[in-house]
Amino acid sequence: MFEDIGYTLQQCGCFLIFGIAAGLCYEPLRILRMLFRHNAIVVFAEDLLYFSLVGLAAFITSLWVGIGYFRIYYVVFAFLGACCYFLTLGMLINRIFRKVSKGIKRGICAISQKIKPKIGKLFGTIKQIFRSFFGNIADFLHDKVFTGKKDLPNTDEIVYNNNIPPKNGGENGSVIKAQIRKKA
Repeated sequence: MFEDIGYTLQQCGCFLIFGIAAGLCYEPLRILRMLFRHNAIVVFAEDLLYFSLVGLAAFITSLWVGIGYFRIYYVVFAFLGACCYFLTLGMLINRIFRKVSKGIKRGICAISQKIKPKIGKLFGTIKQIFRSFFGNIADFLHDKVFTGKKDLPNTDEIVYNNNIPPKNGGENGSVIKAQIRKKA
């Protein structure tokens, strides 16, 4: 019924390392937040996703390490591992990357200042090309499709198609007779 103290210490060490690994996996989120501004909703969503995945991983690890049993000291040692990481290596990485991120932001701003006029010219040219292309289509549609159609006459009328050109220099082709009625 009682466990060996050596096995319990191995479990505690395993969850201490798990906490350090969980803290290390949080670093990309911290780096992204240093480089790009996030509003509160995005930060909440990122943290919710991160903590859900870490919780799932902790549960699976606890079942694996504890051979099907979950013990509260797993959570305590995972928390201690994360605290150890954030108070030592995490602080060092944070300080270094804050300085590096300022340089990266300056570089991005300098590059964007040089590229911005060229991109503006490119999109201006594309805009002019599309404006003339779609303008031609609009003119065509207006001239050919949306022009006013002749209304049908109010009375019944018989119409012949006498405008058919003669075939082989001879007589006119067949004449078609149609009666047009306008619905009221």
